[in-house]
Amino acid sequence: MTFLLGLWLAAAGMTLLALTQPKQRKLMLNLPWSQGRRRGCAVGGTVLLLSSAVQAVAVYGPGVGLVTFAAYACFAAWLVALLLTWRRRVLKKPPQRPVTR
Repeated sequence: MTFLLGLWLAAAGMTLLALTQPKQRKLMLNLPWSQGRRRGCAVGGTVLLLSSAVQAVAVYGPGVGLVTFAAYACFAAWLVALLLTWRRRVLKKPPQRPVTR
């Protein structure tokens, strides 16, 4: 259960960090954001990633914990990249075929 908690924290942190980038935010939400909200997402994402690291080190010890956190971070980044790719593919309009009569 603790493994899923650390993974969830890392995934939420990576998602918030992706929202700080204008291109990724446009793909995910398509909303204009203020500088303060963008900074809040950056701080929140960093805090969530650090809490995931602290949780992994507290549960597994410093050696295995840091390796586990690296696995959390890599898998979370992969999930966010997959989400962005899938979202881009869903939003793309299919090519229109010419109408033949």
